[in-house]
Amino acid sequence: MNSKADVIAVSTKLPMYPRHKSRFFGSVKKPKLRLVFAFYSPDGNEIAMPIASMSAYLKQTFPSVEVFLEPVLILRDAELYAPENYAKRIQAIQPDLIAFSIMSPHWYPMEPYLEELKKAIPGLPVCIGGYQAMLSRDQTIENPNVDYICVGDGEYAIGNIVQHLWGTKDGPADGMWEKLDDGSIYETEPHQIGDLGALPFPDYDIFSKEGGFKDVNSSIFGPKGKLVLPVMTGRGCPYKCTYCCNTPILEGWKTKKTFLRKYQPEAMVAELIRLRDQYNVGYFEFWDELFLSNLKFVRAFFEIYKEKVKLPFSINSRVEVMNEEFCQTAAEAGCHTIWFGIESGDEEYRSKMLGRKMTNKQVIEAAENCKKAGINRLTFNIVGMPLETAKNMRQTLKLNQIIAPEHFFFFPYIPLRGTPLYEVAKENDLLIAQKKDLHYLSAANDRQFVLNMKECPNLLTQDEYNDICMEMLAFQERNNRLSYTAGNQEEQVGDVVKDKSFELREGQNNLEKNQTIAIDQVTSQRQEDGLIKNFRNLFRSFKRIN
Repeated sequence: MNSKADVIAVSTKLPMYPRHKSRFFGSVKKPKLRLVFAFYSPDGNEIAMPIASMSAYLKQTFPSVEVFLEPVLILRDAELYAPENYAKRIQAIQPDLIAFSIMSPHWYPMEPYLEELKKAIPGLPVCIGGYQAMLSRDQTIENPNVDYICVGDGEYAIGNIVQHLWGTKDGPADGMWEKLDDGSIYETEPHQIGDLGALPFPDYDIFSKEGGFKDVNSSIFGPKGKLVLPVMTGRGCPYKCTYCCNTPILEGWKTKKTFLRKYQPEAMVAELIRLRDQYNVGYFEFWDELFLSNLKFVRAFFEIYKEKVKLPFSINSRVEVMNEEFCQTAAEAGCHTIWFGIESGDEEYRSKMLGRKMTNKQVIEAAENCKKAGINRLTFNIVGMPLETAKNMRQTLKLNQIIAPEHFFFFPYIPLRGTPLYEVAKENDLLIAQKKDLHYLSAANDRQFVLNMKECPNLLTQDEYNDICMEMLAFQERNNRLSYTAGNQEEQVGDVVKDKSFELREGQNNLEKNQTIAIDQVTSQRQEDGLIKNFRNLFRSFKRIN
C-alpha cells in the first residue's frame, strides 16, 4: 500500500485486538483469494460506483485477489435471484469473502439473502458496506448473519480485510467493525479518504459483459440505442439537508476541508475520453452528490469537456448556483438535463424542517434559466415528511405546476437513521417500530400511496396523502416530456421496470406487491394506466436515499 493508504488505514487509541477471538483472521491459506461483490437492485440498475472504485483499488494493489460481481438482479429473473437460488449461485463460486454495498431502504429486503447465505455457506465471512452500514452501524452488525461492516470509505478497508483474511497484517481489519466469536464487536474508525488522486479511477470492466455493455442496464434514463454511462467527478456535498445521509457523514468528517473531493479536471476528462472510446459511450450521467460542489473545478472541466469529450450529459445541481451564466455555460458544454431538488413547495417548511434555504423565487428563476439555455429540468420532491401538512404537499404540486419541468418526480419520505429529520420523527413519536415496507418508489400501478410514518390526522391524514399523491401522479402523466431527439425522430427511453423489494417476504398485502414504474417515452397522447414515465433506476444513483 502506498504511504497515503498507510496513513489512513491505521486507527489509533484502540484496545488491543483479541486475535484469538476472531473467526476469520488468517482463515484463507491459499495464495489466491476469491472476493464476491454484491448489491441489491430491485429496480433494474446494474451499476454501483462504490463497488467499481473498490474493484479498481483491489486490482491495482492486490493482483492475487480474484474479483467477482454477483448483484441481486431480481428484476431480470425473480426466481433465479430468489434468496435460496442466489445463495446457490454464490456457493458455486466458492468465495472466501462476500461484500455487499447496501442502501438503507434495501436493508430489510436483503435480510433473507444474508440468512440463506449463512445456511448454505456457514464459513463464508459476510461484510456489509454502503450507507446502511455507515448510518445504522448497530442495526447492521447485530444481524446474526453479518460478520463485518465497513463504517467509512471502502477502498483501503476492503484491502485491509483481504490482508486480515490472509493473516498477513497484524491487528484488525482497519476501517471495519468485526463481530468476534463471543458476540462482542471490535470497532475501528471509519476511513475518510481525502485525496481521490491516491485512488485509481473506477473499474467498469467488472460490470461489462463480453467486453461491453450491450446487455447491462447502466442508465438512470437516457436515449435508447446509446450507451449511457454513469460517472463521478468527486465525492461530498457541502450542504446539510436534514433528510440526507450526507449530513451525518459530513458532521463526522474529521478534516472538513477534505470532505469535498474532486479529481483534477484534466485527469477526469482524460478518463472520460478513455471510457468513451473503449465502450463507445454516447451519453454521460454524472452521479456526484452535487456536481457543483466546486465551481472552480466546474468551470475548468466544462471548458475542456466541450473541446475534447463532446458528448451530452446530465448533472445533479442546486438552484442557488443555477444563474443564467452557469446554465448557458453548461448548455454549451453539452448539458442535456439538470436534476435539482425542490423537496417541498412550502418555503417555511423547506427552510425550517429540511435545511433548504432557497426561496420559491430562486427555484422558479433557476428553472427558467435552464429553459432559456435549452436544458431539460428534472425536479425531485419528497412527500409524507415529518409534520408535513396537506397544505404543504399541495404547495409542492403548485410550485412544480408553475415550473412545468420536463420531468417531475416525487417519492415518499423514508426515515434514515442518523439524519436530523429522523430525530424529529423520533421525538414526535412518528416512527413505526420495525416497519419493513419502506416504500421509496411510487405505487403507481396500484394507484395507492401509503405513509411511511404514523398518521397525524390534525396535519395530514392517510386519505389526504393518497389523494394528493394521486393529483401529483396525474400531473406527472400529463406533463412529463423529457425526450431525446435525433433529427426529427424521437428516441424511446427505457422499458417497464418493477420494484420487487417487498415480494420476498411473507405477510405483505397485495398493495405492497408488484409496484411498477414504466419508463416509456411520453407522447402527447397520455395513456391512463397510471405508470410513471421516462425514469429508470433513480434511487441507485442518489445517495440522498442511501
